[in-house]
Amino acid sequence: MKKAFIITSAIEVDNAYPLTYSHVRSHFNSADRFRQTIFTIANLDAVAGDDSTFFIVDASEEPTNYSGVLTYQKNLVFVSIKDEFPDIYRLVKEHPNKSFCESLILSTFMHRYKDRLAEYDYFFKMSGRYFTDSSFNTNLFTVDNTDKLFFKEPLKFAWIENWPFSMVDRRQIQGDNNLYQYCSVLYGWGKDRYDSMLDIFRVIGEITSHPNGIQYDIETLLYFFTRNFEQSIIGVNWTVYGWDGTGGTFLRY
Repeated sequence: MKKAFIITSAIEVDNAYPLTYSHVRSHFNSADRFRQTIFTIANLDAVAGDDSTFFIVDASEEPTNYSGVLTYQKNLVFVSIKDEFPDIYRLVKEHPNKSFCESLILSTFMHRYKDRLAEYDYFFKMSGRYFTDSSFNTNLFTVDNTDKLFFKEPLKFAWIENWPFSMVDRRQIQGDNNLYQYCSVLYGWGKDRYDSMLDIFRVIGEITSHPNGIQYDIETLLYFFTRNFEQSIIGVNWTVYGWDGTGGTFLRY
């Protein structure tokens, strides 16, 4: 089964534009981020299996500094946001809500590359600079599961009453006092859910771009907007690794 990995990437980051939760967009410089991105590609090459293509959708100011180096990876397509999607370039470089930037990148790429991506059976979103291990088992990706979504088991947090998250408050439905979130570093979907995921990314983009929704994040909204597909979700035990972009902390979960 053919697999497409969509790697959302920003090798070059401008710290003149802070995020909602950090006064810097990146703890790392461009050289560090490029080294981490190279490791992401090498890792996927080791675990993704045959018939995989890696689409790096990158928001760098000087994309040729990186695209030329990466030509050694024959199954990689470097998509420069600046060159191919100039209408969203400044937004994804400067907007304070990182989740808005990510959802806009994903919805734009999936919409404009839809015809090219039609040949693939499975799609995976991977955050640039992160990686996985042998827990990423490709045995699930069969002809029978192309209508499925693949997420790590959700994280849960005890609800704090002053959270401004009334829209996603499902406590009465859930029967508990928790907020649930999906990992946004690595997740996937089959080709029969392509349009559904595209719609979800568009909606997340609309919400997080609005002043009344700027407090929301993609992890919370991914969980919230996939409840209609709950019976089609396969929980996976994929382990993800990487370094927090704003603080530099090593993460493994």
